[in-house]
Amino acid sequence: MKQKQIIALVSATALAATALAGCGKTSEENTQTTAEENTQTTAVSEAEGTAKEDLPLSKYPETVTIHLGGSLNPNAKIPDGMSYEDNSYTRFLKDDLNIEVVYDWVASSSDFDEKMNLCIGSGTIPELMNVNATQYRALLKYDMIQPLDQYFDDYASDALKGYVESGGEELKKCISNDKGEMMAIPAPNITAGGINEMWIRQDWLDNLGLEVPRTWDELVTVAEAFVTQDPDGNGEADTIGILGPSNSDHMNAIGGNQYGLDPLFSSFQSYPQYWLQDEDGTVKYGSIQPETRTALEKIQKLYTDKLIDEEMLVRNDSREPLLAGKVGIFFGPWWCGYTVADATLAGEADWRAYFTPLAEDGNYYTHMAEPTTKYVVASKSCKNPEAAFKIINYLIASQQQWVADGITSSTGMGTSDFYPLYNVYDNADEVETSYDALTKYLAGEITMDDVDFSRHKLLKSDMEAVTELKKEPYDDFSLDKWNLDSDIAETNLPRLVSILVGGSPCVNDKYIPVYNAYNGQTETMQTKWANLKKMEEETFAKIVMGKADISEFDTFVENWKNQGGDQILKEINDELGK
Repeated sequence: MKQKQIIALVSATALAATALAGCGKTSEENTQTTAEENTQTTAVSEAEGTAKEDLPLSKYPETVTIHLGGSLNPNAKIPDGMSYEDNSYTRFLKDDLNIEVVYDWVASSSDFDEKMNLCIGSGTIPELMNVNATQYRALLKYDMIQPLDQYFDDYASDALKGYVESGGEELKKCISNDKGEMMAIPAPNITAGGINEMWIRQDWLDNLGLEVPRTWDELVTVAEAFVTQDPDGNGEADTIGILGPSNSDHMNAIGGNQYGLDPLFSSFQSYPQYWLQDEDGTVKYGSIQPETRTALEKIQKLYTDKLIDEEMLVRNDSREPLLAGKVGIFFGPWWCGYTVADATLAGEADWRAYFTPLAEDGNYYTHMAEPTTKYVVASKSCKNPEAAFKIINYLIASQQQWVADGITSSTGMGTSDFYPLYNVYDNADEVETSYDALTKYLAGEITMDDVDFSRHKLLKSDMEAVTELKKEPYDDFSLDKWNLDSDIAETNLPRLVSILVGGSPCVNDKYIPVYNAYNGQTETMQTKWANLKKMEEETFAKIVMGKADISEFDTFVENWKNQGGDQILKEINDELGK
């Protein structure tokens, strides 16, 4: 019965993927040895006299063999004399840490999740695993992985500890069981990446003598002016007030959603696609709440008044009118400085970012991305789970040097394709930290000698670049205050604009974060969720674009509940013990 329940939590598609069969300790893709020959039955202790501060990167006195499942990029190039299982990185781990990596199986990157799902369903999981949120919840729920907190203090490097701790309480919740034990090593997501902001043409505001809009009504006024008052001065009625998503984008999404309309919904405290937790702990679905009905009705009026792009959800690429200089407002995360880079570098558009529109109570509400979507876990059979920390510590400590030494370029073997248990490790607050360092550096409050670059991979180059690219006054990030003619502008300015313009609201303004209360997959979701999501997206599009009356929302809510939604809510609340 337990195994049947586990299988219910993983992809139904995976269960049919017979081509991936064989989750045991062999590999259909060139694994050289079997688990029977290499399974480690006892733990290997540290060398006698190893100092505590040396544990994160200490070399075992005897070989520690660790079994993994591999994800192979089919387009990755493997140099002569090497293989996925035996390459520069696995050799470094063996030489420097005495860790022998054995792949029980190797699947293509597109099939990796299905393969891992099969292994979870059959109970034949590798010793160490890199898993997604749904897989992690299944492993946790059915007691298949061991706690790691007893190793965190001693074996996590200072850098790794800093990355994990930067995620705060929300990340801690993600990686803890109901006893408060640490069950996974996370790769934190950048917090600011889940916050959608209003990006607006400051030069258009200046041309029309308008102030930056902050409230809903002010936003409507400015959007109308952008459509009707020829802000680009070409004498034609060809401008778009608020850009919307293309036919391949989404009106709402989890976390960052470039070109979506999420901030418009959030100003009414509406959070479509989010599972929301009431004060009593009960989980409800954001898309079916009364606040979402209100938001849809208000956004519908924006569309029918032609303040939102009339080709929303129809056009093939929302970037096209944006870079053509026809758009006044769009929504997206801090990194949209890259999106508008061509116009910035050409000196054609002065984009700024703000938390707009505010809610009626004056607050900016924003839904957030998951604190992490990547979890490294250890099975209960793993005899040296601390090896996971060492493997990750070694990556963090060595990756920049490998690039500097040309190891990744000379062999063509990128760490993302070949390093065991690879994830991108960064500070959750990296954008805020970078903004703070750069603004203080420009103000003369700190020097480069005051900054610890060991945990901030790009900050040194950012500080070097901003010195050349920024004109005085150093606290004014208008378009004409950048040195656009510099040879390094093309490669560095988009990132600096993203941090100093896109990151500014995250540092200087307050916001109220709303997190997803559930990120797993229930049994009914397996068969019902795709249809429910499609029904939701189609209904919302029809309402916003005036093809359906707002009363269609009430019909949608009833259908959603009857066609599996109520059962999914029950399963979620049962799983969370509410």
